[in-house]
Amino acid sequence: MNDEFLWAPASETAAMVADGRRRALDVVEAALQRAGMVQPVLNCFMELAADSARVAAAEIDRRAAAGDPVGPLAGVPVVIKDSTPVAGLGNRLGSLAFAEQVAGRDAIVVQRLRAAGAVVLGKTTLSELASSSFCDSPLHGVTPNPWNTAKTPGGSSGGSAVAVATGCAVIGEGTDMGGSVRIPASFTGLVGIKPSAGRIPNDDMVSLVDDIQHHGLLGRTVADVATALAVVSGADLADPQSYVPALARLDAGADVTGLRVAVSDDLGFFAVEPEIVTRLHEVADALAAAGCIVEHTSLAWNRAMADAWVACWHVYLAAFFGDDLDRLGDRCDPKLRAVVAKGRARGAVDLKRLELVRGQQWAAMADLWQRTDILLSPTMTRTAVDWDGDDADYHVATDDGRKHGLDMTSVFNWVPWCPAASVPVGLASDGLPVGAHLAAPPFRDDLVIAAAGAIERAYGLLRPPFPPSTEGSR
Repeated sequence: MNDEFLWAPASETAAMVADGRRRALDVVEAALQRAGMVQPVLNCFMELAADSARVAAAEIDRRAAAGDPVGPLAGVPVVIKDSTPVAGLGNRLGSLAFAEQVAGRDAIVVQRLRAAGAVVLGKTTLSELASSSFCDSPLHGVTPNPWNTAKTPGGSSGGSAVAVATGCAVIGEGTDMGGSVRIPASFTGLVGIKPSAGRIPNDDMVSLVDDIQHHGLLGRTVADVATALAVVSGADLADPQSYVPALARLDAGADVTGLRVAVSDDLGFFAVEPEIVTRLHEVADALAAAGCIVEHTSLAWNRAMADAWVACWHVYLAAFFGDDLDRLGDRCDPKLRAVVAKGRARGAVDLKRLELVRGQQWAAMADLWQRTDILLSPTMTRTAVDWDGDDADYHVATDDGRKHGLDMTSVFNWVPWCPAASVPVGLASDGLPVGAHLAAPPFRDDLVIAAAGAIERAYGLLRPPFPPSTEGSR
């Protein structure tokens, strides 16, 4: 099957569909065939929406033939995480507790993707209740990494990442409350963005006023992510927190001369693998060569800030899903049950006191933004780990008091107004992708896109082999 055109940029596919050089229906048929090849090996889909995708593609072709506008994502296949509602499709949250749940409407992010001409290919796998940096659950089983099936693609939006990385879709929607878009982006070699809080309305989230949660986007290129972000952003009364400063023009090819970049190897307290640190310094050099003003910084953060996010997350899961898991009993992930127990053990005063730690973190961040435009750090402390790991193993201290963490992303959800993204920066010595993390001042998503574009020009794109490596697989 010649499906090389599935790897084309979103803008190219949309332009060809708009002027009749390629039918949207042909793009969708190829994507469905690709998904049929990938799914038995990598288990990234919960549900393929083949019939509705074909109907949507045929309508786009009809409008294009009539000369009607078809949108900047015309005919572009997209996938939606199975915790974001798509009308008529399951919305299972990776849990047996919601195995029969069907969405009655599209979330706003899905509505806007469709309005831009994108075609929803299906719903993708995630950890149970989007709770983990790994991608497996009692409902759908394991989703392995397309670079090596012994490894995890990361979570919780792992299925969307795998679908995009393997060419089934051009854009993947995900949610990000602690790195659930940026973690799988780093582990699978994609661009993944957590936009500024409020940029994409959270009309479908269980907690309307919880500002650590975001809809995010995954793509193979910075330009694809920027295109999608532009069409899904904007205020809506369904989410009063979406009334934020307007989105600036996003330009993945912007000149970054004079952009001030602060580099932190460890965010002040993480234990990071030496090879990851070395790669980060190389990325900093590449940005300097592109004209950025680069300096290394000592960020005044500490492990208590990451631990505070963990405590908040445990309470969130206990408060909103604890009763559902009680009904499941032994049929839910035992690691998740342990997390819920920890959340229930927290008192209201304990939870409120976390805001003191959060305030200290923001004060240090606000001081940094007085003198820089971008904070560059590793996305993860290491490359992808085995798929059967446990998040709890990474919430502990090392012998020297640093955090033995896996992700370095969740602390940026604790300062949610700051957009953040992971961009691929080549492969490590183990053949697995490495991601560099970029954060910018509040609501300056344009700076993140510009810096990510400069890194992409230096490092190029990644594409995993298929069939994937099975080295070390169980």
